[in-house]
Amino acid sequence: MYVNRYLSPLIVYFYSWRMVLFSLFTGLMAVFVYEYLDWKWVAVPWLPVSMIGTATAFFVGFKNNQSYDRSWEARKVWGAITNHSRSFGAALRGFMASNADEDETINHEAKVIIYRHVAWLYALRNAMAQRTSWEHEDRASKRQRDALKGTKLLCETEIARHLPSGEHGSLQHKGNMSTQLLDRQSQHLSRLKKNGIINAYQHVALQDLLSKLYDEQGKSERIKNTPFPRQYATTSNLFILVFMTLLPFAMLNQFVDMGEKYMFLLIPFNLIVSWVFMFMEYVGDISENPFEGLLNDVPLSTIVRNIEIDLKDMLEDEQVPERLKPYLGVLF
Repeated sequence: MYVNRYLSPLIVYFYSWRMVLFSLFTGLMAVFVYEYLDWKWVAVPWLPVSMIGTATAFFVGFKNNQSYDRSWEARKVWGAITNHSRSFGAALRGFMASNADEDETINHEAKVIIYRHVAWLYALRNAMAQRTSWEHEDRASKRQRDALKGTKLLCETEIARHLPSGEHGSLQHKGNMSTQLLDRQSQHLSRLKKNGIINAYQHVALQDLLSKLYDEQGKSERIKNTPFPRQYATTSNLFILVFMTLLPFAMLNQFVDMGEKYMFLLIPFNLIVSWVFMFMEYVGDISENPFEGLLNDVPLSTIVRNIEIDLKDMLEDEQVPERLKPYLGVLF
């Protein structure tokens, strides 16, 4: 997630250079064939092209709204995971402390469960980092992901570090480790109830929090595993391409009426209008997948680290990690 007030000019450049080249090409082509090849018929009427532009603007605006909704929903899901995680940790420690006398045993059991919850967070974070066939694989996107080269390894290391001895190995062959970790939590709570460390009411309350965590995990997986409808992405790109190709030829008559010496002003004006439309399209395009590791994604690593810090502070753990800081204006 980009956290500086304004995008860096370098980022805008990497987003825009292909758009600029395409606009320069179409503008120069229009001037060349009209002025030097004397193909006057290429000057198409402005009205039909302007209608295409209006329709394209509405369509791109709709796509951008839907893309932002996906991104904002993903952030709300992980906000809910943060809240439920804090509630789970606080309720667990409070319930266990109120029903048992052996403080050392209570602290050990609470630490095992809370550490397993941290492992669950890293497992879910790891699942969200997996690539899908519809996510961006262009050069600019790969360059952005270079900052996350060690993310998967870090997650696996953290999962193993927070689980009891031997438990990580028994889960590695599972298809969905996050789901299995929550199941382990449920079984552990059942043992606590059986041993009298928590009562039936407290057991139900904690199981309800686990159910809520399952719900939020499912929502996160739904966003990750369901692509933004490809028909919208494809037709949006097609409409932009058609409009940008016709635009300079529709502007020819306006600049010819101003005089031959103003003909070359078509090129910068075509560049500006084309850049605006293309950049609107690109903004929606890079926002539709909030978990693919790009600049504007939900900062899962930061959220997981913040939850880990909160839970370990509850335990008064001596090994509390530091909060992640922005790197080049980006929180991962």
